[in-house]
Amino acid sequence: MQAAGQQEIAAPDAVYTITFADHLSVRADCNMCSSSYAIEGNMVTVGNAVACTRAACPTMALETQFEQMLSGTHAATVTASTMTWTSPKGTITFKR
Repeated sequence: MQAAGQQEIAAPDAVYTITFADHLSVRADCNMCSSSYAIEGNMVTVGNAVACTRAACPTMALETQFEQMLSGTHAATVTASTMTWTSPKGTITFKR
């Protein structure tokens, strides 16, 4: 993950997943998040109301930044092993 204007942050030794179903589900270490989403072409738009649990995980500072970067519209690039979202907020790369 790399917030705009910041250095890239290496993934912690924690589980971060994203699932697309009737809503977007995200696991950020020991917290779960949910939001509406839409996909149009290579653009992924995540609703502004990303609801997350607030357990005090060891990676809380990173989780907060990650959750803030989720909402909004992202250009998505997909390869065999990654999905990268790029927006004015920065870049998030998800790996299989």
